[in-house]
Amino acid sequence: MKPVRGGVTAALGFQASGISAGIKKSRKPDVSLVVCDQPASAAAVFTKNRVKAAPVVISRQRLGHGQAQAIVLNSGCANCMTGAAGWQDALAVSLAVSKALRLPEQTVLLASTGVIGRRLPVAKVVRAVPRLVSQLSRAHHEAAAQAILTTDLHPKEAAVECSVRGGAIRIGGMAKGAGMIAPSMATMLCVITTDAIIAPELLRRLLREAAERTFNRISVDGDMSTNDTVFALASGASGVQIRPGSAAARAFSAGLEAVARQLALLIVRDGEGATKVMEVEVAGARTEREADSAARLVASSPLVKTMLAGSDPNPGRIAAAVGASQAHFNPDRLSITIGGEPLVRGGAVLGVPAGRLRRLLSRKDVRVRIDLHAGTAGSRMWTCDMTEEYIRINAGYAT
Repeated sequence: MKPVRGGVTAALGFQASGISAGIKKSRKPDVSLVVCDQPASAAAVFTKNRVKAAPVVISRQRLGHGQAQAIVLNSGCANCMTGAAGWQDALAVSLAVSKALRLPEQTVLLASTGVIGRRLPVAKVVRAVPRLVSQLSRAHHEAAAQAILTTDLHPKEAAVECSVRGGAIRIGGMAKGAGMIAPSMATMLCVITTDAIIAPELLRRLLREAAERTFNRISVDGDMSTNDTVFALASGASGVQIRPGSAAARAFSAGLEAVARQLALLIVRDGEGATKVMEVEVAGARTEREADSAARLVASSPLVKTMLAGSDPNPGRIAAAVGASQAHFNPDRLSITIGGEPLVRGGAVLGVPAGRLRRLLSRKDVRVRIDLHAGTAGSRMWTCDMTEEYIRINAGYAT
């Protein structure tokens, strides 16, 4: 496996574009389009939030047959909690795209991100569709990645090439996300493409597994979005077949997870107001579910995240979050290390000089390891610090 350039168009058979349709007052790019040259195997994972945006519901319905050919995404408006009108707005956009591309409307998928509760300026978007289609190109992957950003500071792209028997396959993707990050499915908005030949059922399973190990392991602020969506499209243009249980399937799964992990970590690193990334590893749990619960509570704790922001060593905050989780363990056996430095052993805080711990917490990448000494299961999460900038951004997000 090796990294390659190209993001969502690194795989053969895909084109993309990104333009400004006028959704955002800033006139920054706000509509993105990814198109496959032919009908593609398609899969997705969506938010588990009970409040779902219209594009989420429509796309989930359309993916019932496991095929799609285009994905249109917009930023600046979530098109969520907009009632029947919002549903019609989403359908108007997909109809315009399907006509411009001369595709069946059911093969067009939708995703939106932005402020909840506001109508999409659908007339502006529909007017922009011909220009969006005319700019489709393999070279415009970064423009597509730029057009889905909201409070993100940087576009997020990743791609790899995997050598398998019969040739090589490519897997690439783009994502957005900086706030409202605590996925329970995947992540904010993400499109992953591949030129492998793979059945929708297998693609769906491997995507779900990759999302669970990557996108479901990140947290910026502990809030789950109403619009979270990860799409995967397979063009088959490489001519390489991926069959269940084969060596090619294992290579494909590893490549898919590598792309998903890189995108997930880019989201954490670009978290609203973030200056550091922290990896939380939990070991010695009775079950993976208990390990996951402990890691998730530590990674989502405002007290732990502000501790990280201030490089203020306070292992009690980590221990308290672990103790509040569903993990069963003997507190007198708890161990905690930061950057390899033991802080807690046998449930007791060690006398480590504060200056040494401050230096460890001042790094851009901080690793926390928690050993429950209760079993052999483990889990990990990635999170970022929470700074005053996060509060400033979100105190005025809707206005």
